[in-house]
Amino acid sequence: MTTFTATPEFGSTVIELREQWMPGQAQPTPLQVITYHPLSLKEAPGIADAIRNIVHERSANLSAGARERIKELLELPDNWDGEGSSAVRMHALADVIEVLKRLARKPGRVSDPFLAPTFDGLVQIEWHGAKRSLEIEVVREGWSIVGTMQGVDANRHYFVGTCERSDFAKLEEFYDWFLGAELIWPSL
Repeated sequence: MTTFTATPEFGSTVIELREQWMPGQAQPTPLQVITYHPLSLKEAPGIADAIRNIVHERSANLSAGARERIKELLELPDNWDGEGSSAVRMHALADVIEVLKRLARKPGRVSDPFLAPTFDGLVQIEWHGAKRSLEIEVVREGWSIVGTMQGVDANRHYFVGTCERSDFAKLEEFYDWFLGAELIWPSL
């Protein structure tokens, strides 16, 4: 005796079947599920793609160069260096974008940094000038900051600091030091 298996009802997905009813021995019909965005006929992105789009959209107010670099970082896969590195974590890149946006609120203050992925999927922000450099790295505990300055003796002097993830005022102090607006490395 031939039995028929009914197809599932429509929900938020469109199900494409070779046939509406398929004769079988009470086995499920093979299905191909494609999710569509509810307001269009375009395929909806997966959750990872949606998060990448949100992070990229948050960079809209940054310079074209910074937006392009952020896009490149968003597209890095696992093992991007061929030595087992992790893809850039979206929360780390979102935090970097937030720092850059906050620094950009004050006109004429921010030059485009170099944005570098780290082995463990985090991001480092770097500015290098003639006499000073500043590197701010996303770390699990917040931010790790390293500054260098060429002294009057022509030697390079190194400074280190840390701050909480949400301490944007402290990050601005470190950036002001890099610009030369502050002569002394910000205290913790």
